[in-house]
Amino acid sequence: MRIARFYQKTLFGIFALMGLILVSTSVIYVHTVDRQLTDYFLNSSRAIARAIANSDSDLIVNQNYSALQSVIDQYVDIPGVSYVFVVDGEGTIIAHTFVPGVPDEITADYKDGKDVYDRSLAGLGNFSEVTAGIIAGQAGRVHVGMDKGYFALQVQTAIGRVVYLLTIIFVVSVLATYGLMYQVSRPLHLLGSYAWHSLSGEKHSPPAASRLKRLLGRIDEVGELSRLIHRATGGEA
Repeated sequence: MRIARFYQKTLFGIFALMGLILVSTSVIYVHTVDRQLTDYFLNSSRAIARAIANSDSDLIVNQNYSALQSVIDQYVDIPGVSYVFVVDGEGTIIAHTFVPGVPDEITADYKDGKDVYDRSLAGLGNFSEVTAGIIAGQAGRVHVGMDKGYFALQVQTAIGRVVYLLTIIFVVSVLATYGLMYQVSRPLHLLGSYAWHSLSGEKHSPPAASRLKRLLGRIDEVGELSRLIHRATGGEA
């Protein structure tokens, strides 16, 4: 299908505008979803840490570490939670979910009392580790590590679905716009053919009678021009 040159720049502009809308919408959505999902997972891990710290403080104070271990083992079944460990008031790790043992990167840096740690553990991946104090930190702290890879996967999944939908909308819009432009271009091509046949001194095949009738019967500018040419040529077809 050929689009009239008169509309080609307009068509290009429409495509460029739709592409700009798609890209800008995708960028804004990516930024928003990434921030919101990251905040959601961090808040979830903080809630888990606080839940352990508030509900199991008696186990820690009474040094019932076997019961504490069974409690924290349940939390690693939550999607995104990679590990949990508990530190007592003396700064000693008294329970953890690492197998076979606590990584050196953690044993070298866990006593600072920070609310959030960014961890990179060899062979395990990258993690955001949040903490919560037990009895306002006097009896120790609970550390919960969330897998950043899991964060990224959830963000990519959410983004991918929307970008996929936007891409489909863009492709359909392009095809629909092209089709509409073609429909608009058809009477112009017919008008040009009729004008060339009527006004040129050369011999050209005239448009079919049915097509010419529809052209002369149009109520838009194309119809007005065709009727003007028709009158100027003495009504000759």
